Amino acid sequence: MMRNRAIILIGSLLTLLLFGCNTEMKLAKQYMAERPHIDAAVYFPEKADVKVEYNTELDKKTEVLNGFNQDLFLDVMYNAYAQAMGDYGVNVYVPEDIDSILVDSTHWLVMLSRTEISGRITEYEDYLFSDTDEFSYKHPLNTVNVASWFEVNDGEWKPVLYCEHNLMDGFDSKTDYSFWTQNLDYTYTIDTLKLADVYNYAVYLGKLYAGYTYDYMMNSYVGKEMERQNLDYWNQYLLRYDPYKKQLRYTVEDDCFIEIQED
Repeated sequence: MMRNRAIILIGSLLTLLLFGCNTEMKLAKQYMAERPHIDAAVYFPEKADVKVEYNTELDKKTEVLNGFNQDLFLDVMYNAYAQAMGDYGVNVYVPEDIDSILVDSTHWLVMLSRTEISGRITEYEDYLFSDTDEFSYKHPLNTVNVASWFEVNDGEWKPVLYCEHNLMDGFDSKTDYSFWTQNLDYTYTIDTLKLADVYNYAVYLGKLYAGYTYDYMMNSYVGKEMERQNLDYWNQYLLRYDPYKKQLRYTVEDDCFIEIQED
């Protein structure tokens, strides 16, 4: 009898979960259908906070940002952002007067209020395992960390949105075990970052931020509508829209902007 009750309870929970997921999907599709065209006034900062950190433990610093042009980086990122937003049906423009911008559900104000670009050395530990032993090798890798803070208004200001990503040296390793000598031969290769890679990273980030912006606005709408209809979120994942495949999918929590709540 108790087993039957458990089965009924699990079945009910699954039904509610599927209902919640279907509702979220329908609301997201409704959001897109009601907003086939959106205009967004987008501002990026003129300067970024750029620094090179010295790793005292390794007694070294990265050289990848030597000759780095932050104006070029921000321009490349802005252009990539604007182009990618267009793929979502969002027209990016720069208004002549920031004080006279129309903001509502189809007219957004998006400001990248702050960007930090840090060059650093990250110690990467590579672990290897054999039948009897465990080995580890440490490698200093060049890293470029980019952290960005966005402020968005669609008739009301959203919480500050944060995103942080790392670009690192490419690393690969392999082991060959000799049966005859019983030796483990360890080799590795490092694809060292170049300055051109950092500018290409600006393209990647611009496109990523565009997707995060659109998805955040869409998920905000879905959450408000479910709250208005007294519906609960049964899924702990957020929706992401792929404008190229015209598909909605669920994503993990760290694949999105993070809200920074003010104290």
